Amino acid sequence: MMSTISFAQKGSVTKADSYLTKGELVSAKAEIDVAITIEKNAGKSKTWFTRGKIYQAIATSEDESNKSIDKEALAKAVEAYNKTLSMEKENSSYYLIATTNLDQMWGNFLNAGGTAYGEENYDLALNQFEKALEVKSEDSTTLFYAGVAAQQGGKVEKTLAYYYKMIELDIANEDIYSSVIFYERQSENSEKALEVTRAAQEKFPTDSRFGQEEISLLLSMDKLDEAEAQLLKAIEEDPNNINLHLNLGVLYDNLGSAQASEDKQTEADASFEKAKESYLNAIKIDPDNYIANFNAGVIYVNMAKGYYDEVRDMDLKSYDKYGPAKIKKADAILKQGLPYMEKAISIKPDDIDGLKALQQMYTQLKMMDKAEAILDKVDALEAAQ
Repeated sequence: MMSTISFAQKGSVTKADSYLTKGELVSAKAEIDVAITIEKNAGKSKTWFTRGKIYQAIATSEDESNKSIDKEALAKAVEAYNKTLSMEKENSSYYLIATTNLDQMWGNFLNAGGTAYGEENYDLALNQFEKALEVKSEDSTTLFYAGVAAQQGGKVEKTLAYYYKMIELDIANEDIYSSVIFYERQSENSEKALEVTRAAQEKFPTDSRFGQEEISLLLSMDKLDEAEAQLLKAIEEDPNNINLHLNLGVLYDNLGSAQASEDKQTEADASFEKAKESYLNAIKIDPDNYIANFNAGVIYVNMAKGYYDEVRDMDLKSYDKYGPAKIKKADAILKQGLPYMEKAISIKPDDIDGLKALQQMYTQLKMMDKAEAILDKVDALEAAQ
């Protein structure tokens, strides 16, 4: 007599699901891994749905020994659920449960990341947010949280990766662009910073900081002529755009400061004069614009500073001969700027930077009562912070 010994063939989706129910994840994984290789199983959404459940259980288990069953469990769970969604109709039970399970995994990782972030454990927070991204790779909230956690943890490359992804998906706000520009400048990648700055200007045309950033970059890259030409052309096309006048003023202002530091006072005076003209043009467009008035006040300070510096560096003989006249000239320039700085403070009465600038102008002009009143206000504001 011949006896036939039959062995049970592995690869049963039903058995895999049964092992999962009993918490035997190793056996469940082994069973479903074989089942998915069998053609008749691979074509069924139930197989992929069951695979998703098993790998979800492995990926989200609180038992570290279970997590070690497969280091790629999360990715495999997401893949399996997405496969289920592609095979099922939207109102089917498998479709609805797979969607719910994906949302649940994403939400749990996001919440865990938020908890870790609140405890200032930025590495753990980033780890959890990255797991959430494995579930929803283009979710704007998760990308933002991952970028911020990476930024707080000092991981510049990852910060840039997530912020650039947000820019690519057109979900980045002004602050995201600013952070990217900052890090690119820090890494001395000026060309990339300039590219991002111009993209930000196009996306946020009313935000003047990006125009100012472009000017700063072009100056640092010795592309002054390009910056000036672009702004003059833009003003010609849109003469009532206050931001263009402000940006041109900043360009000349920065140039004048650079020239003054190189003892090129004549060139500096010419640049400051152009800056003043640009700021006054901005004020004509909007008399109540804080930046325009503040910058106009500061430009007079810069114009007067050259003369004050000359006097400071004089020997006694030169001072007796030229000093009083130069101080008188500097004071006259400073007085011209005073109404603009006072106007700026009337617009933003609690702006500490503006108040300090105004206090210094009063002090230089020996208007001590006003200077002391401003100083008292600054002290009160700083104490309240």
